[in-house]
Amino acid sequence: MLRRVSLLLAAVAVTVALSAGVAQAGGAHSASTSTPAPPAIHEPFASSPLPCSGAPGHRTTLQLEGCLERGILKTDATIEGLDRSIVSLLGKASPQRGFIAGVRAWLAYRSADCEAMSGVYEGGTLAGVVYAECVAARNVQRIADLRKFRSIASA
Repeated sequence: MLRRVSLLLAAVAVTVALSAGVAQAGGAHSASTSTPAPPAIHEPFASSPLPCSGAPGHRTTLQLEGCLERGILKTDATIEGLDRSIVSLLGKASPQRGFIAGVRAWLAYRSADCEAMSGVYEGGTLAGVVYAECVAARNVQRIADLRKFRSIASA
């Protein structure tokens, strides 16, 4: 049941993100011919991540969450760099807009999926850790996918 709810939330988020991307792409025929930029990733904890201290295997849930947050910020930066390099490799406006719509959809999926997963522990101390573990895992997979995409785009 939870998996179905998670998949449904992800599908709704992707649909909304794609609709927004298509609407933006349709209105992108302005006088500006500059290269469109992929969206930046904004984490709510970016300005003040929790501390990452304590020995691995002996950390509190807050320390675990802090270590995960710091890792997420690093992988977010890698993702943003890959996004920018792919947009520049695509060259033409139409594939660039499509890629950027995909980035927005992926961010919406990541958020909805990880919210659903951590919702099992809503109100508990593990909710933040589960959310951060999910985001970290989605980011690692996204980096692998983007590296493959970049190698195809640059061929």
